[in-house]
Amino acid sequence: MNSHDLREIIRNYLSEKPRNTIEISAWIANQIDYANSPSEITKILESDERITRIGTLRKSGMVGSDVPVSEWATNSWVQHHQRKESESIKER
Repeated sequence: MNSHDLREIIRNYLSEKPRNTIEISAWIANQIDYANSPSEITKILESDERITRIGTLRKSGMVGSDVPVSEWATNSWVQHHQRKESESIKER
């Protein structure tokens, strides 16, 4: 599977809600026969202009991980939720 198709699959998965790198990696392994590591997934996500890193999770209990465990969302998800947040601030 090429990286373009993989990005599309991940975008669809992230359209529901943000997910972290480990969740995405495990989900992909269950959906398709694709050997991946969180660092490979991170590279794919970083190269996609329609996906945004929205945070970094603490690595409690994780041994030997060089790549931070990040939380990712689609840009449209972020924009939609920022709009809701700004509307609730205006109402105060």
